[in-house]
Amino acid sequence: MELSQLDAPWMQKVGRKAGGVNLSWLPVAQLCGGRFLLGVTSRGEWARSTGSVIQTVDEEAGYVFFLPLLEGLPEIVRCKMIDGLKAHGISELFIDLFPFEKVVVAGLRSQSEYWSSLALKWVLFIPRTDSLEAELEVLSKSGETQRIRHSARKIAKQLKVL
Repeated sequence: MELSQLDAPWMQKVGRKAGGVNLSWLPVAQLCGGRFLLGVTSRGEWARSTGSVIQTVDEEAGYVFFLPLLEGLPEIVRCKMIDGLKAHGISELFIDLFPFEKVVVAGLRSQSEYWSSLALKWVLFIPRTDSLEAELEVLSKSGETQRIRHSARKIAKQLKVL
């Protein structure tokens, strides 16, 4: 079933990069103590509400807008997302379309100790890819702090063992 045909309480919000066009969107999960609202558009894109507009996750530069997702524990964030999808009659398999890896990589590349350390906590919970391993390698050599570099090195070794 197409998302746009769901009998759900779709909301209209301006798309941040949609040229001021209203997008139909469905909130799915409140994260970060309620200050981060994640949902899906009727076009099948994951999106985040930021006030009166929504930011879709398919926008390359937009991954940094999804970094607050990393503030939650991976298991809890995934459960909240799945519960929200199911509550609206959307298959839990839709969660597989969320680019967790790209958000984690954005955190690893952020040059911020805060986001890098949170992204490192997520690395073992997302599918391992060559690009993720490459980012860990870079972070282990040029991370913001010694703690970040050591954590990245340790996780990179764990991934090689798994």
